[in-house]
Amino acid sequence: MGIIAVYQTDQVLDETENLRRNALFFETTSAARDERELIQQTLGSAEGLAALSILDDAPACREVMREFAESNTHIAFAGYTKMSGIMECSSEGDEVRDFRTLERLQRALNADGPSVYVAATGSVTQQPALVVNHPVYIDRSLAGIVSLSVPLRLTYQPLSSRRFDHELRFVTFTSDGQVVSASGGRENAEDILPRLIEPKDLNRQVGTTFNGVSGAGEERIYAVASIFQDQVSVIASWPARASAWGGGALSYYVLNLLFPFAIWAAGLAFAWYELRRVVIRHVRDLRSAMRRFALGQRDGFPLRLKNPPEEFAEAERAFNRMAIIIAESEARQDKDLKDKEVLLKEVHHRVKNNLQMIASIMNMQLRSAKTPEAKFMLASLQRRVNGLAMLHRTLYTTPDLLTIEANELLEAVVTDISTMMTVPGITIERDIDTLPLYPDQAVPLSMLLAEALTNALKYAGAEKDETPSVMVTLKEQDDGRYRLGVTNTKGPLRPQPIPDVETVSGLGTKLMQAFVSQLEGEQEVTEDDTHYGLYVVFERKDFEAP
Repeated sequence: MGIIAVYQTDQVLDETENLRRNALFFETTSAARDERELIQQTLGSAEGLAALSILDDAPACREVMREFAESNTHIAFAGYTKMSGIMECSSEGDEVRDFRTLERLQRALNADGPSVYVAATGSVTQQPALVVNHPVYIDRSLAGIVSLSVPLRLTYQPLSSRRFDHELRFVTFTSDGQVVSASGGRENAEDILPRLIEPKDLNRQVGTTFNGVSGAGEERIYAVASIFQDQVSVIASWPARASAWGGGALSYYVLNLLFPFAIWAAGLAFAWYELRRVVIRHVRDLRSAMRRFALGQRDGFPLRLKNPPEEFAEAERAFNRMAIIIAESEARQDKDLKDKEVLLKEVHHRVKNNLQMIASIMNMQLRSAKTPEAKFMLASLQRRVNGLAMLHRTLYTTPDLLTIEANELLEAVVTDISTMMTVPGITIERDIDTLPLYPDQAVPLSMLLAEALTNALKYAGAEKDETPSVMVTLKEQDDGRYRLGVTNTKGPLRPQPIPDVETVSGLGTKLMQAFVSQLEGEQEVTEDDTHYGLYVVFERKDFEAP
């Protein structure tokens, strides 16, 4: 039993060391996440610029580079260098720069793909910078590179670990050994890095852990991980323990000789106590760790059982492996979700911009129209296009990007229509409930209100000494359905002249009927001597995938 106990203890120590190395490697990859995202974001921007077709047009290229650098605060400089080494296009103006003698840029031109290097003093910005390069291909031939410069001070964000912040030390470096950032500042990199290995040779150790002596003379355990395509890597270190047994060789042999007797005596005197200590305690810790992990609490991992038997040590290793895999999967899912949100916002933003551009073109055409019919048709089309643009603007400014608050959307429609028609002397009142809608219903509802409100403003009237008014309502009924109402007063006093072409067009009526059909609603029209009202009752629908 003593031999088995000694062997198991030795195995536990080995496994503990392996777990510690695995934890160190995991912390290494996690600590440099911000720098990895910064480099990948910059590389993605460089790739997008490299795909532009106007790079050979120097004036247009300079304008694009200038606008890009101004709209991205983390970019200090953007430029396009041809294979000849001449840069005619940059974010810094019309100056033509000759980089044929700049060795690092020539290496980037000769690289097969994207590259990253550190410039102690940027050729243009005159400040330390991290330069990301992406090749430009024209007709499948390498034509040059797009270079983006990120001030090195932006990479000085402290590399840290929430669990081991007081022990872990980090250094990020490029493939040629240039230091990008380090714990406590770049000036501390020499004291953190292993003494007998040159920084440029550390890339050969990517994906491994090893023991070494730091520049400050401390024995530490090192782990090296890649941040970007083996061009930028991070090395982390953790203080090594002098002895797994906590003492010298003498105490090791004493423990080996006395351990069998201690096990026999403990088995006779403390059988019940040992059962609780060896079995029940670890089961309780495992159960508690599993419950906390299931509830989403990630602090306190990986799990460290205190001197567990081999069975529980195996359960501990299995649980820690599972926790690492799940944590990495959750991190990837979070990143994918953020990327999708960014892309969805960009889609709505671009659609909104394109619709506004179409509306602007219509406005230009409207100014040159000669006949009232043409002006009326163009103005109507412009108003409807603006309505769609406003909907997409609301979508990309909504936090969840899925639903739109009906009160905010309809308020915006009322404001937009009243501003566009510029009808003085008419009072517009609102009574709109809060209602989250999916785009499938938000689009026809907003367009229906735009058409109905336009008609109400055109035909609103009043008796003498009274003020014409329009009332917009959206209320929930007792049956759970919603009722949209647009009413206007009637009378001989009309601030808004009615164009003759409106009586011939009838397009607005057809559109309203189509929008009511899309809402799967019911339309009702009421009219008396003083008021005209249009009401649509519909049911809120959940999202249905196409």
